[in-house]
Amino acid sequence: MTPDPRPTASPATHIPARSAIAMFALLLLAYSVNAMDRMVFPVLLPEVRAEYGFSLDQSGLQATMFALGMGLTGIPAGIALARFGRKTLVVVGTIAFSVATIMTVASAGFTDMLLWRVLSGVGEALQLAAIITVAAGAFPRHRGLAIGAVNMAFALGSFVGPVVAAHLLVAHGSWRSPMIVFGVLGLVVTLAVVLAVPRRFTETTGVPTRTHHVGGARSVLSRNPLLLAAATVLFGLADFAYIGLYATYLRDELGFSPGQAGLTVGLSGLAAFASPLGGYLTDRLDPRLCLGMVSALTATAGAALFLGPPHPVWHTTFSFLFGLFASSGAYVVLAGLLVKAVHPDIAPHALGTFITCVYVSAGVSGYLFSRFVGTLDWTAAGLLQITGFSAAAALLALLLRPADFSTTTHSDSAHPDSTDPDPAPDPAPAGPPARTQETS
Repeated sequence: MTPDPRPTASPATHIPARSAIAMFALLLLAYSVNAMDRMVFPVLLPEVRAEYGFSLDQSGLQATMFALGMGLTGIPAGIALARFGRKTLVVVGTIAFSVATIMTVASAGFTDMLLWRVLSGVGEALQLAAIITVAAGAFPRHRGLAIGAVNMAFALGSFVGPVVAAHLLVAHGSWRSPMIVFGVLGLVVTLAVVLAVPRRFTETTGVPTRTHHVGGARSVLSRNPLLLAAATVLFGLADFAYIGLYATYLRDELGFSPGQAGLTVGLSGLAAFASPLGGYLTDRLDPRLCLGMVSALTATAGAALFLGPPHPVWHTTFSFLFGLFASSGAYVVLAGLLVKAVHPDIAPHALGTFITCVYVSAGVSGYLFSRFVGTLDWTAAGLLQITGFSAAAALLALLLRPADFSTTTHSDSAHPDSTDPDPAPDPAPAGPPARTQETS
């Protein structure tokens, strides 16, 4: 196939490197608060259930319904980026999930609380789509590093959020206190972004780049994209069952304190610090080996969570490993392989497919898991949905055709005053983001 050269970026706005890094750090703080908001609610779910009288099925929906909002907003967010710009979406998205977090505490019952949870997911999708696009555009020669920084901000928020939430819960005796604190924090960070981050930074597209692409499917309905989409659905059902209800399992079934459950779940989020490694493996390993390996390891860690002893050390260890293999491994690998499975002309379609598959399935994962728990028990449900679905994704990986994936080479012409702080050439294609949307 003849290589397809095309310019993929426009000249960057000239911003001093230190200023660019400081502005980017503020955006990362906004994303970190986003992660805190997402991870806080599952830790508080036992108190929410007790006050509202929710069943386990209803609690499962509340815990993961934000993901449905993300899934439904993923493709529209890409359209909104082109129409309204990245800074606008960062601000609107952060306000949306912060207000939704605060308003959750005023819910009268199941239905309105569910709507606030969905709105929080809509806000998160808008914010993430914009921030990951800023990362790729402002630091074009180090997109992998910039995207890795976004993932590490998520890891920090995922760790800090549950731990602080558990402390506030014990100190104030109310589940509403952590929700209000993190919601207000999001609004404060939004104001800082409005005042301190100019559009000339957020809207820059980096240095001119001429990229040559060979191979890749011309339709997302081809063999490799369809197999990866199916594996992504299985991943969403498994990973978000853990995110939504594992803290409830620790507290209600194993008798963990709020602090112990918060630390255990937080360590899983902290493991996302290793997400750049997932991108590195995606670029260098056979896709069958790469996806099969991380999915099998996720299944193994999931089995250990439900078959091991009810000891905090055991669960903190394997919760961290589960987050490492799922968040830094399977999520990153699936996102990267879906992009590489298609021709660059339809890469946005592949990204939209990934977001829709992972987050729509995630939106119902908590409900499905709670049904399994009610029919079976916690251990059998965990082995079926978390371990079993991950193992099924590993088997699907064996059916991929490596020769049908696209390959990429590129050469850059940099301007010395680019926002990119390091003019060294990018040695390899950037890896995909973990827990975020990648921009081609």
